[in-house]
Amino acid sequence: MYCSTCGALIDSKLSYCQRCGMRIVKAATAATSPTNLKDLTIVTGGVGLGGLGITLGLVAVLLNYNVDPTVLVILAALFLSAVFGITFWMTRQTSRMFNASQFPKEDFSEQSQLNSSGAAQITESRIPAASIIENTTRTLNEVLVERKQI
Repeated sequence: MYCSTCGALIDSKLSYCQRCGMRIVKAATAATSPTNLKDLTIVTGGVGLGGLGITLGLVAVLLNYNVDPTVLVILAALFLSAVFGITFWMTRQTSRMFNASQFPKEDFSEQSQLNSSGAAQITESRIPAASIIENTTRTLNEVLVERKQI
């Protein structure tokens, strides 16, 4: 298992990273249990219904003040799109948490490292790196500068 902050290899028995000191969250966290996912779904529905109720209340209040219908439609569309966007985002996050809890992640500590003997290694460049100074000063000629006598 690796630290999500610094990327150091962590012993599975530890609850913190020895390199950076960050607390390690184990795979079986309380946020992914089915009861908490059900609660998140209920909260998402409550946010959606609450947003719709607030939007309808705003429309009713604005109708009492004789607001122009085009302004009313634009405001209602903006509020409804915001409520839809927030509800959609919360639904996606809940489904991602549910999918993460369904399929346990593999232990990445078993994978081979890139610097193993089977991995292709990058060789040193055959052509030396170009220098900016060589390319710009090569064409300059010496210019004699004479000072004016006062």
